Amino acid sequence: MPATSNAELEQRVSAVADWILEGRRYSELVGSCCAEFKVCRNTALNYIDRANVIARETRMKQKETMIARAADKLEKIHDKAYAREDCSAATGAVRELVKLLGLAEAEKQEVKHDLTDDFVGVFKGIVRSTDKPA
Repeated sequence: MPATSNAELEQRVSAVADWILEGRRYSELVGSCCAEFKVCRNTALNYIDRANVIARETRMKQKETMIARAADKLEKIHDKAYAREDCSAATGAVRELVKLLGLAEAEKQEVKHDLTDDFVGVFKGIVRSTDKPA
């Protein structure tokens, strides 16, 4: 069996990356590589590993593009709301933009304390309703 040229290898890896982006399952990828390219399982796994890098980069670029589009739309919404002096809508657009860009603080979670009967009994002895602050 002749050795695979670099150009052919890159074409194969690119094809596998396309399959990944199409959503093919891992088991399907291995089978498709073995059948399509007449290679052993280890070579197919090598192609899949290399293709995963390409697919990840492609998805990151797609995500960046989508974020940029959404940011542009939110900016337009803000500008239109500001022009018609709708402060609520303008502020809402800015809030969404801040969230989209990951600039918002993490939301604070409310901590609820579960007071068991033992604690309630202890606090009843310390604080009485008839007690008045000094």
